[in-house]
Amino acid sequence: MRRHSSTPLVVAAVSVVAVVGLASSGVLGPRWSALLDDAGQLFAALAATLACWITAVRHTGGQRWWRVWMGAATCGWMVGQFLWTWYRLVIHVGLPSPSPADAGYLTLPVFALVAIIVLAADRSVPGMTRRPGRLIVVLDGLMVVGALFVLIWATALGAVVRAGAATPLAYSVAIAYPLTDLLLTIMIILLLATTATAPNRPQLIILGAGLLSLSLSDTVFAYQVSKGANGISPLANSGFVAGHALIAVAALTPARAVWHWPVRPHARWGHLLLPYVPVAGTSVLLIVQLVRGIPMDSVEIVSVTVVIVLLIIRQAVVLVESANLVASRARLVLAADQTRRRLERDLHDGVQQRLISLGLDVRRVEATVPPQLSEIREELAAIVDGLNGAVNDVRELSRGVHPAILVGGGLRPAIGGLARRSVIPVDLDLRVKGRLPEPVEVAAYYVVAEALTNAAKYAQATLVHVVVWVHGGYLHLTVTDDGIGGAEPKQGTGLIGLIDRVEALGGKLTVESPPWRGTRLQADFPLGEP
Repeated sequence: MRRHSSTPLVVAAVSVVAVVGLASSGVLGPRWSALLDDAGQLFAALAATLACWITAVRHTGGQRWWRVWMGAATCGWMVGQFLWTWYRLVIHVGLPSPSPADAGYLTLPVFALVAIIVLAADRSVPGMTRRPGRLIVVLDGLMVVGALFVLIWATALGAVVRAGAATPLAYSVAIAYPLTDLLLTIMIILLLATTATAPNRPQLIILGAGLLSLSLSDTVFAYQVSKGANGISPLANSGFVAGHALIAVAALTPARAVWHWPVRPHARWGHLLLPYVPVAGTSVLLIVQLVRGIPMDSVEIVSVTVVIVLLIIRQAVVLVESANLVASRARLVLAADQTRRRLERDLHDGVQQRLISLGLDVRRVEATVPPQLSEIREELAAIVDGLNGAVNDVRELSRGVHPAILVGGGLRPAIGGLARRSVIPVDLDLRVKGRLPEPVEVAAYYVVAEALTNAAKYAQATLVHVVVWVHGGYLHLTVTDDGIGGAEPKQGTGLIGLIDRVEALGGKLTVESPPWRGTRLQADFPLGEP
């Protein structure tokens, strides 16, 4: 695998250290330090824009479009920085906010959000697999952002902004910066949690580090604006320089230069639970405030309402996706059963009939052989016996692929056939009449077949009880043996396959197998649509 060169990262690090170090050293004086600080931010944004748009030309699909969107984000920020520099160095305004520069700055989170979602969802790179639920990730990010914003606003930010914002516009700008910073940070965390093995994960990590650097300096900036400060130190602005430098490095990083990341189940669980933690924390805080007689202001009311709406939408999306998944699993099971039936029919009508026909032909030839050629007659008889054995083998094979008796007679005679062929005595209690839905009959048949096989091969059982009955719109099935027990579904592909088949039909399969106390399988199938 080709290694990605570290040269862009080294160049970016040296440049950031040089600009920030020189501007913060005090050697150049206040005016020249401010000029170098603003120029460093401006050229860092220009470098990020050019790196994104130039490399976008050499790529296709998502690898092109995330660079296009991110280039638009850094370009908008660069325009805002140009206006900011004009206000500071030409018009001599200490902290020009609110101003037209804010409009340029605030375009970055909008386009950057689109860019990171496009990058995380990209499947144009060889080795990429489909990662469903991208809408869930976006909704989770918005929920977390809303909950954390309410938490921060209610504890500290609200009082600072209300005290420092002289106009409604200044008030809105002061809210916008921390809100968009939270949005980008949480989205990066969530997307990293869902792309553990993606070839474009290095790009996402570097891009996330850049956006996090921007967010940190943005937070300092918003705080200073709210406090009415006259300026921001070059060290506090270092995140703007480093952030754009890292964005440029991410654009120069090819997706194939990947590291292999282990898939950690706890990361997936963390992603599933993460949105509810800040929501719960915020709910507790607001309840405590209401109990203490502290009313919610308009910002808190609007934010809480948005979070509740997002939570409802998320749950609706999860329900729809779950229903689609269950339907998809049922269709896969049905398609597999239909394929097995076609294979059984091909074996029965094709191979088996051909072998029977050949056996009859050999019998006719054997009848024409003179009695004195006894050796030839014996050889022909042996061939016929071999063909008859092959016919029996094909018959058993076709029965295992898809039992013909199940198609013709239904579940009751099919289970009876399994009991007759079992090497262990089977006690049957079949309280079913008529036909049931075909997928249910097939699944129930294979549950009994697998249970009888396991009882004979592993359980050392001497008797098996099979009970089948219909009640309350469900088919209930139990298979109990008197063997040694100790069966573990997670250690055998047979039981796992049965569980998947039963659950695909909307049913449930439970296994009880205490050591030395036998094994009991119970399957419950809905007789309607799963």
